[in-house]
Amino acid sequence: MTTTRPASKGVTLMQHSFLALAARRVALASAAAALALSAACSDNNGTTAPGTTRMYDQVQRLGNPLISEVLLSKRSHATHGSLGPDQDGVVAPEILSFITGPTSVAGRSADYANFLGTVLLPDMLIVQTNKAPETAGYLSWALSDGFGGRKLDDDVVDLSLSAVFGDPLGMDPAGAQGKEALTTDNVAFDSPGVTNTFPYLAPPN
Repeated sequence: MTTTRPASKGVTLMQHSFLALAARRVALASAAAALALSAACSDNNGTTAPGTTRMYDQVQRLGNPLISEVLLSKRSHATHGSLGPDQDGVVAPEILSFITGPTSVAGRSADYANFLGTVLLPDMLIVQTNKAPETAGYLSWALSDGFGGRKLDDDVVDLSLSAVFGDPLGMDPAGAQGKEALTTDNVAFDSPGVTNTFPYLAPPN
């Protein structure tokens, strides 16, 4: 004997299963919404705030122009960029060997190289706040006991090249002889929009 289940009974069971599944989904969604609302209304502002301790890796540092670009080989750029001014002794021998010595590029006297080393290292801009502000300028603290720092219209590339290959203080004329072409990049400073008020630079083009 064959027993046939009524069609209406099968439909009812299917509907029941579907409704039960839908109810579970609604319950889960409601619980998630309630949890999110609870978190948003919490008075604990530190739950997602970062900690106060941070550790970073320094990857670049610029102080005096052309220290890396001229005085250090490319393989030493990353080392110099990772150091602080108090660690510049690590790269000092390479810088001095560029300036003076039998195989040096600049061919300067040892005395001049030592003087220049005290000017360029530690590699940071020097400002003498007890000097008149109108004497501000790149290397003015060393060349004329001025304020120092760096002005927007300073041709710092020429000044740096002149310090390495020229003789701005008359200390090593023999070492500078024949190197006149190396004391400039032949690109003049050209920024007529510099002003005396913040932000000092010309509007963008």
